[in-house]
Amino acid sequence: MKKYLLSFIVMSLLCVPAQAKDSCSTVLCMAGMLQGSGVASGCRRFVQNYFDIILFNSHGGISLNKTFKARGRFLGQCTSAGNWPDMINSKYGRQLGF
Repeated sequence: MKKYLLSFIVMSLLCVPAQAKDSCSTVLCMAGMLQGSGVASGCRRFVQNYFDIILFNSHGGISLNKTFKARGRFLGQCTSAGNWPDMINSKYGRQLGF
């Protein structure tokens, strides 16, 4: 019994909580980029969440079209963002970094 308890405690300490990616914060931060403000203080992680979305084709290469669509779906999860997701994705959707 002690063995199981010790294993549970060790596993609990090693587990890292998953953080959900916030599409609305990403839209807000990237709207500033789109307007020429650059990456605002505190926005780096949200912008990186967007650029971390990269999909590959069947040959293992990066598929810019699949990546563009996946990034658009991510931004589209923020239903209160109006037209911003489309404008952001049109400019940055096929870029691999910022």
